[in-house]
Amino acid sequence: MATLQSLDRGLRALSLVSLAPEGLTVAEIATRLGTDRATAYRIVDTLEQHALVARGVGKRIRLGAGAVVFAGRFQPQLIRAAGPVLQELADAAGMAAFLSLAQGDDACVPVLSAEPARQTIFQVSYRIGAGHPLDKGANGIAILALQPAARGDSEAVRQARDAGYSVTAGELQQGAVGVAAGFEVPHLLGASVGTVAMGEVDVGRLGELVRGAAARLAQLSRA
Repeated sequence: MATLQSLDRGLRALSLVSLAPEGLTVAEIATRLGTDRATAYRIVDTLEQHALVARGVGKRIRLGAGAVVFAGRFQPQLIRAAGPVLQELADAAGMAAFLSLAQGDDACVPVLSAEPARQTIFQVSYRIGAGHPLDKGANGIAILALQPAARGDSEAVRQARDAGYSVTAGELQQGAVGVAAGFEVPHLLGASVGTVAMGEVDVGRLGELVRGAAARLAQLSRA
């Protein structure tokens, strides 16, 4: 049966990346596909344009947030596990809870949300799948805090790394306060779980709640 060579190579590359927790370089992808680097670069660029892969530390290629959004329609392990955890977090916090994934070095994408059964605080809603800068908002900063300490880290990232959770106010929406904790997921650049609401919140209590949710999701994603 005839196949489209470019599509076949792209899907094979995506499969290779999905099996490499530490990511692959373009040169490694080229070698494993049996192609030259120029072809491998075009494959990676195409997959990256559709958010199916992302370039992480050292320009190593890992799965992108788009792969999880697609997979979410078939209830993959992380999304399936995150649903109940997010709902429990939203109910305990009394505000919206979100699961976000890193997309490349500079973007954060919310992929799942939950609303509390009893809404006691004015709610904030994020559009699922709509990315925002990784260094803005509690969810993105929590993901940055997963990385080893570096000289260029912002004060927000340093504080999040020390506390185990991040706190931001008004960065993505005026008056909104976000609290989030990051966690590692095999094959992905990073993930975070957080809450967001308008007005004053109990940061200490929310910090413990999101840290607990992040620990549970990290464990479930490795099961």
